[in-house]
Amino acid sequence: MTEAHPRVLGHIGLTVDDIEAAFEWYRDVLGFTPVMEPDTVVAGDGHFGDLAQDAVGFDFGEMKIAHMATGNHVGFELFEFEATEGDTDPTPTQPGLFHFCVQDPNIEDLVETVVETGGDQLSDVWVIFPDYPEYKMCYCADPWGNIVEVHSRGYEHMHANLAEEEPPAT
Repeated sequence: MTEAHPRVLGHIGLTVDDIEAAFEWYRDVLGFTPVMEPDTVVAGDGHFGDLAQDAVGFDFGEMKIAHMATGNHVGFELFEFEATEGDTDPTPTQPGLFHFCVQDPNIEDLVETVVETGGDQLSDVWVIFPDYPEYKMCYCADPWGNIVEVHSRGYEHMHANLAEEEPPAT
């Protein structure tokens, strides 16, 4: 058994029904850096086709894949399969991915931009800790229905100081 130690999050993969539009939205709205533009992979065709078919676990025919990076260098992969259709319906009470979170010190402006570009604001902008108004959060959805939480500060930074008497550092 390998030793347990804090591992880094390498990337998140998200399936959408319009990869080109999603690529542009995540680049233009959330500022993710393009690493590889959308490209087509055919199941079982060459090394990457074999690799993808084995990883996905079935003959998917064709898929498109794109790679991006967040501001702290976490990878963000987008997928679109030939059979991708239907609505995204992340349900908090069901097992599986519920949401992912991005950080922006000016939540209100980012939420407004999300809405202006086809996404939705799902919650109010909340102060997480009433004594510390600079710690805010809001749930939104991208134009494909994936839930994107926005925090004003970093996760560990925000939660690590809860037991202290002094306010969290900003």
